[in-house]
Amino acid sequence: MKTTTHISFLIIISVLYSCKHKTKNGITTVEKPALKDYLNNDSFPAGEVLGNDYDFFADSVLHGYKAQLKYYFAKYSSDTSCGSYWHFVNKKSAIEYFEGFKNVGDINRNKITDSVFVLEPLNYCKFPGEETFDGQAYYFTDTLLPRLQTDSYCCHPSNLFDAGDIDEDGIDEIGVYYSSCSSRYKSVIFFTLKNRIWKEIAASAFDIMTQDPDEIKLINIVRKISKNKFQVKNFIEGKKYWKTYSMN
Repeated sequence: MKTTTHISFLIIISVLYSCKHKTKNGITTVEKPALKDYLNNDSFPAGEVLGNDYDFFADSVLHGYKAQLKYYFAKYSSDTSCGSYWHFVNKKSAIEYFEGFKNVGDINRNKITDSVFVLEPLNYCKFPGEETFDGQAYYFTDTLLPRLQTDSYCCHPSNLFDAGDIDEDGIDEIGVYYSSCSSRYKSVIFFTLKNRIWKEIAASAFDIMTQDPDEIKLINIVRKISKNKFQVKNFIEGKKYWKTYSMN
């Protein structure tokens, strides 16, 4: 996992009329007008593409995974419940900062090896069942697994790991080392897959002044006690301790 601030390649462009701005983790975002407003005024930003530009990402970023990318872009770009709001990314930065894939085993135990990769937001719409749209998301090469949307711009493939099948339903739970891009205080959040949606089941406190995350294996901070019962290790203010959780 990485503890330094990730340099997001979210590129903010000027819009043709007044917009509301907000700042989060040092990144300024803007409520954008509909795509047609850019195109009708010949103001499509130079050197940038939409976050869901299939041709660009398939040819220049995710080589060899065109089928998976096509599926995800179709699924997560089709919702229009919030209107047609769009996210732009810089082509050069998208290629430079793409970290590739991490093998995370066979999470859904269908005999297909799962790997994970990270992408910037596809648009500014919140997909049904997800808590947020404003952050990067983890995607799996096995499309039977839904993406894991976050509110962080410090996501890395190495931050996600298989936590084992705690509830014994045939699908492993996952853990994610979470960072808000600043502060010494991080966390490791655990999720279970229910009805094709990742649901949070536990979170550990992770103070990097108490434990250097680069000196441990994240899988070692979770241990199953029995079906539906597990413990996660916490690191906070110089103290280290285990906390018990139940999935019942």
